[in-house]
Amino acid sequence: MVATASLVCSAVVILAGDRGVDRQPFAIPAAVETQAPWSDEVNQFAKRLHKALGVPGATATEFSGWILEAAKRQGLSPELLASVVFTESSFRKNVTSDMGAIGPAQVKPYWAMFCGAKNLADPAENIYCGAQILAHYRDLCGSEQCALSAYNVGLKNQQDDYYQELGSRYARTIDRHVSRFGKTVL
Repeated sequence: MVATASLVCSAVVILAGDRGVDRQPFAIPAAVETQAPWSDEVNQFAKRLHKALGVPGATATEFSGWILEAAKRQGLSPELLASVVFTESSFRKNVTSDMGAIGPAQVKPYWAMFCGAKNLADPAENIYCGAQILAHYRDLCGSEQCALSAYNVGLKNQQDDYYQELGSRYARTIDRHVSRFGKTVL
């Protein structure tokens, strides 16, 4: 045991006595990208939402955080998700369709299990669930146009000419709204 301890000590002495050597770093830290605080990002998007879609300022501020977070988590453009919410509900929180879809993203209750949503009447959960559904369709279809069409008429209904036209019209409407932000989807 004593021999081992002296070896360790001698190694430390050798390393510590290495003072005259010029050392070069082998890894240079990457440049750190600075990101604006979340509140600044939310406020900037709220201003864009107000300008592009005419959403009242207070409503735009309230919804922009939910939209930004859901879009980021699902790999969607926030402009796309905002355009879906605008088309589906005009940013109304407590809206129900004749088909039974509820909330700002007009999610049908059977999607709650897919999304893990406990309360689709909560606008934040509703928008997040809508984003999950849209991302799911995008992954299945391979394109946002197909995903938008499926979001509107259902994936299986796209085989029927009537529903295919309805879905295409819906996708074009969303694209028009996205273009008001200065971007395009399709």
